[in-house]
Amino acid sequence: MRIELRIDRVVVDESVLGGERVAGVRLSLERELARLLTAPGAGNALHKIGAVDALSPAHLPAARSDREGLGTRLAAAIGQGVGLETVGSETSAPRGAHGGHRA
Repeated sequence: MRIELRIDRVVVDESVLGGERVAGVRLSLERELARLLTAPGAGNALHKIGAVDALSPAHLPAARSDREGLGTRLAAAIGQGVGLETVGSETSAPRGAHGGHRA
């Protein structure tokens, strides 16, 4: 199965960056999305929604540890927006139930 995901723009308030470099956020976002897209069931979830022009603003999950960067959290919010569950998370909240900032 071939998955094509094109993200034209991710809008993040500067205050949410918390000192992280944009390039580092971009790299971790790409890595985490790649991980989510190769997880079992990802293809089926994406097939259900088909092509979308835009996602609604999503809640940015709170960091689970000091080492969890913004890119990883953005990927989780984007993944939930397209119907992907966060694979490997210890606790999985229902869609839209995360607190935190809006992405």
